Amino acid sequence: MTAVSTALSLEALEEGFQNKISALQICADLRGGWKEDTVIEFGQLKQELQFIRQEIVRFKAIISSSKKDLLTAHTLLELMQELCSRLTHMKANLPSHLPRANANPSVTKVSAEQVVTESDKKNKTNQEKQAPKKDSGKSSQTPTISYVTVKEFNDVPKCNFVDFLQYIRGRLQYDQVNVAVDEVNKTLETKYTLLRRPRAKLSEVDMKVVMACRQQENQETKGLYFVVDNDIKRWSGLKLDSNGRSIMTVLRTLKRLREVRGPGNLVRYAVLL
Repeated sequence: MTAVSTALSLEALEEGFQNKISALQICADLRGGWKEDTVIEFGQLKQELQFIRQEIVRFKAIISSSKKDLLTAHTLLELMQELCSRLTHMKANLPSHLPRANANPSVTKVSAEQVVTESDKKNKTNQEKQAPKKDSGKSSQTPTISYVTVKEFNDVPKCNFVDFLQYIRGRLQYDQVNVAVDEVNKTLETKYTLLRRPRAKLSEVDMKVVMACRQQENQETKGLYFVVDNDIKRWSGLKLDSNGRSIMTVLRTLKRLREVRGPGNLVRYAVLL
């Protein structure tokens, strides 16, 4: 076993060589000079020193490579920490309502807080071309209104009727508006599912409801999908109190709905396609 193979550290290696040199010096003193076996010992020490030099060069290359790897790992760690921070912020501020895919995208508005790219514009143009023209017979798909984004909600006071909208905006919470969106969409779906049902499958009560809905249609509502106050009261949990009316005003301001009035006090809330 050589000093190189048994040493666990540079200090141990140095100590091993010092011991060998001391032993050789003692042997030389006892023999009265350097004999042949002493020369052989020094030859072995020379070989071990050459091996040590080669190992030191190899370790230096490994250390240099490890330093580069450490810098790369440190950069990646900073990127991961930044991503982790952003994801934590997103998780903590995730809206309770998000835009959802619709079975008939050709009649549903796209709602998302992102920059509209040229591709988005082309897709919207294609959807408008593919959208079927409305006539007196309704499509088998009922359009829905899209959720309101946080940016749209915060920008409401900057729209028309600033003072009034600022007043109603101060009384509403963001989540309340999108809960109302769900309720209006549920009302639309229920109403037009009923209107598409064959007469033979309608009960007497349903038939009266259908007749009342048909009487609310006129030339101005041709091709439109709309609900009225009674529809909302009948098929949803949205209360049309002062808050409910304010929410409907916000949805009209944000171009989700428009009003078609008359005759009399009848107000229809029509989906803007």
